Amino acid sequence: METNPDSALRILERIRTSNVMISSSDRALYGLLYFQALDRSNKPLQPDSLITYSLNYYQNSSDKKYLAYCYFYKGRIYKNAQRYDDATELYLKALDLSLNRKDYTLLGKIYADMGDICSMQMDYKEALRKYELSVESFQRAGKTVDASYRILEIGRTYRFEKNYKSAHKYYLQALSQTKDSLFHGVALQEIGINYYWAKQYDSAQYYLRKSIKFPYKDNNYSVRFFTLADLFFDIERYDSANYYASTALKYPANFATQRECYRLLANTEYLKGNFKQMAVFMTRFQACSDSVRKVESQTKITVLEDLHQTSENANKTKKYLIALGWLLPFIIAISLYVLYRLRKRNKGKEKELEEAEIQIIEKQNLLVDSLIQKIEETRSLQANVYKKASIAQREQMDKEIYNVCLHVNDWDAFKRLMNKTFNNIVSILEKEFPEITRKELTWCCLFLLDIRTQDMALILDTQPASLYKMKSRLTQKLSLKSTKELDQLLKEKSDRK
Repeated sequence: METNPDSALRILERIRTSNVMISSSDRALYGLLYFQALDRSNKPLQPDSLITYSLNYYQNSSDKKYLAYCYFYKGRIYKNAQRYDDATELYLKALDLSLNRKDYTLLGKIYADMGDICSMQMDYKEALRKYELSVESFQRAGKTVDASYRILEIGRTYRFEKNYKSAHKYYLQALSQTKDSLFHGVALQEIGINYYWAKQYDSAQYYLRKSIKFPYKDNNYSVRFFTLADLFFDIERYDSANYYASTALKYPANFATQRECYRLLANTEYLKGNFKQMAVFMTRFQACSDSVRKVESQTKITVLEDLHQTSENANKTKKYLIALGWLLPFIIAISLYVLYRLRKRNKGKEKELEEAEIQIIEKQNLLVDSLIQKIEETRSLQANVYKKASIAQREQMDKEIYNVCLHVNDWDAFKRLMNKTFNNIVSILEKEFPEITRKELTWCCLFLLDIRTQDMALILDTQPASLYKMKSRLTQKLSLKSTKELDQLLKEKSDRK
């Protein structure tokens, strides 16, 4: 497992097909070893039923070391699926068990994965702290290459903060610690990206081209090609940008890299005048943006850690009180005093728990505005080419944006989307006021979305001055006294909180 995990995986796969496992303990250990081999061989962690069986078994056994690894691998499955809340909860459980056992290899992996999640959630301060803990743990375990990768992550985090000098310092530090070819490819890639972000295009192109010659794992190759594509677009070499963006999509890539590739492809197709293909890439861009929003809407690790710690304190208090209940009567007075002190001490924790829950609720409420964000993201996709377009071309691009984001040319799809967003607003209005036209219903939805007047006129194929007349007629149809009453009615019906 340590020196040749691919061979370990082949052996385990032969065992699996031979059906030689008899006892529950055999099956539990097999599932854990199989996932360990998959992980070390950089293979997909599946089927998850194997590790789930192992996890259930070790939860009821005394072997806390194996339980910690089960929590970790199950958490990594959730992390790969962008289910960061679920992943973090399992990582925290694994962390509790590993800290007691001083299993530094596992600690290094847990902190590294939690650092990745913090970075995805743009909590860079916490990401740096987790990566530093990971480096320290791997160094204690004698895992030089693993520690070097985490040093690269520290550099990458500084790049996200636009601290390019600090980022470069950590990249060079990491390079000096190992001669591993896979690692050198990633390090050169990160140096090239750092130069690109700093707008030093010649140096960026040199290191990125050099990194392509090295082997890769995961999504690193797609990142190298995408960054080259972005670089060439910036220096107005659009054919090269299109080529490298298309090439990047041929390799494994996460949704963030895919989204940016589709952004570049949409822009280059626009410059060619190929609006049909541009619309295809815009749709794919938006689908990836939905995944980005899904990640951003999840609870921050710091909040989940506070909740976990509060829960652990509450469990410890509960166990302590149960033990006290079995003691002799003359200790009752002492027990009551201890209970009083514990409750007093936990008041602050209860407040922290309430605040954490409020943060979660507030974050959930922000989801109702996701459509507005979706429109703005799609508009920013073509910001560069939009500036150079004629008025007619801009109108065409704006129409396409709203068609992609809101399906304004497909009534059934538009109606479903608006009903989902605004508490069945379209169905309610159709039922209560059957005389309202589709055009007027569309206006109601656009009003609730806070779409600007000029764009509303474009979508409804009318003049901006005619929108107020439409609103006045709609007010009369609904037997309302003023347009202000119409505004209030729509907001109440939509129940937009």
